[in-house]
Amino acid sequence: MPKAFYIFFFALIFFIAFSGCALACLSFTDDYNFPNPVLNANFNILPDVSPFTECWTGVFRIRSKQNGWRLIASREGPMPLQASGAPADNVKASDVTLDFSIKSFGQAPPNGAVLVSPFSSITNLSSIQSGTFIVSGIAKSSNSCSSNNPSFYRLTKNLCLFHDFVFNPGEYNGQVSYILVAP
Repeated sequence: MPKAFYIFFFALIFFIAFSGCALACLSFTDDYNFPNPVLNANFNILPDVSPFTECWTGVFRIRSKQNGWRLIASREGPMPLQASGAPADNVKASDVTLDFSIKSFGQAPPNGAVLVSPFSSITNLSSIQSGTFIVSGIAKSSNSCSSNNPSFYRLTKNLCLFHDFVFNPGEYNGQVSYILVAP
């Protein structure tokens, strides 16, 4: 799995770099744009023995000068780093709920970006495999990818794990990589 994951991203980055099609922008905040539209988001899960729900929220902004852009994601993990107990009781990707929402700001068209099923409703982390299509960008956000441009699409993601007595306590790590591609 990790080998296929790396081959996929190297091939995709090679294609983007030499085809001149990466005319979209991806940014976390108003003051930070990526010239290369690849984003790696690491996560760390520490289940406890007491029952409660723990959530992690992340937000990033998408700016695109092109219509027809796509946000694609790939996932590794959660992998037990330091977990004690039977492997069958480790946290799995299907145990972590995942909820995306997308909203337009500024002059970005209100329906210019849509979540692709199953991400249009609450799902789980196992829905993200290698090269999973997350958002379809029907329309550009504006004619500029400047970090000062108030027109963008805001993608919010919420990961939650209900801690209970089923999971092995310990540390689990993983990564979700996002890549923005425009024609």
